[in-house]
Amino acid sequence: MKYLKLPIDLSTIAGGKKPETLPIEASIAQNLMMLVTCRYGEIAGRPDFGSEIWELEFNQLVKIHEWEEKVKNSLIVAVAKYEKRLKDIEIFVSLTEIENELHHRDHKEIKRKADIFIKGEIVYVETPFQFNTTVFISPLSQ
Repeated sequence: MKYLKLPIDLSTIAGGKKPETLPIEASIAQNLMMLVTCRYGEIAGRPDFGSEIWELEFNQLVKIHEWEEKVKNSLIVAVAKYEKRLKDIEIFVSLTEIENELHHRDHKEIKRKADIFIKGEIVYVETPFQFNTTVFISPLSQ
């Protein structure tokens, strides 16, 4: 089975060429990245496609452990529904804060860094699969 590389280059198709394809592992990783980075309601017809990350983006009242659990649970539901090529799925989410000095000596920027690890088994070929990404969110200045 062939999987299309996103974004699709429509000029290639209009020129009579076949669109670029990917191996199954890259296609799954591409779909998982979309699940992580999409905001709920962003995909027409799929209001639950995405993750809780963007619902919690600027919520400073949620403790780190709660944030990790909410994001993890949202991804468990989304991956089970929208990535049927994986089974035995395990998801790990880790949120850390990174403090950077800004150009002005009296200002600091705090960013939250979310590390997301997803592993499972590819259903069709019964091989292990691993995906990880890092997303920086909530730039705050002090």
